[in-house]
Amino acid sequence: MFSTTEELVRLLGIDVDRVRLEWISAAEGVKFAEVATHFTEKIKALGPLKHEEAV
Repeated sequence: MFSTTEELVRLLGIDVDRVRLEWISAAEGVKFAEVATHFTEKIKALGPLKHEEAV
């Protein structure tokens, strides 16, 4: 299912590194915090969405 989302993101001209799917249980608060922090850092490093990437 996520491969379809990745393909759509590519077709729209957006870097697939800007999308992430992670299965986390409600009982995994620490894991959620780690994943959210890592992904936020990654997005910040990529910088703003460039106009040529935008939909």
